[in-house]
Amino acid sequence: MAEEQKQNQQEQQVIVGTMQYRVTMGETDAYGVMYYANYFHLFERGRTELFRALGIEYKQVLQQKQILMPVVETACKYMAPIVYDDMITIETAITNIESRGIRFDYRIIRDEAVLAVGFTQHIFIDPQGRPVSFGKEVLEQLKAKGLIKEAPQATEAEPPKSEEDVQERLKKFVIEKIKEDKDN
Repeated sequence: MAEEQKQNQQEQQVIVGTMQYRVTMGETDAYGVMYYANYFHLFERGRTELFRALGIEYKQVLQQKQILMPVVETACKYMAPIVYDDMITIETAITNIESRGIRFDYRIIRDEAVLAVGFTQHIFIDPQGRPVSFGKEVLEQLKAKGLIKEAPQATEAEPPKSEEDVQERLKKFVIEKIKEDKDN
């Protein structure tokens, strides 16, 4: 019972956003299949749009405060090809926020098919490259919007253990978000 409550508290900390995207010819190779490195561009689009939807725009918030968010670790598992003119959905989730870093997990789908899953881990630094604490401010902004109930619990959230865990968490929260949006 206590383990289930802890898991539910952790799951409540995941914030998910989705966006639709149509693949252009310039993103594909000679065979019309998306070039592998362009998946990371999709991740960036998803991350930027999620932040924008949450009212945390890179340009206004991060640059104004002179905070940079370089990627320090990333991965992508390619499960099926994305081809020219596909209408895909990029699902982005904030799965962990710490004082000096943030993790985003991604899932790219077409219809019901999962095409790719991945993550990016970022740190917060100043223009001189020194680590800075910004995670608490992000948590406070999310808490003020009612997206996180208890900010201290979010810092204790355990990152996903596997790609399957990421997929299941994303799927569950996207379904809940869609239901919630339909109810409102």
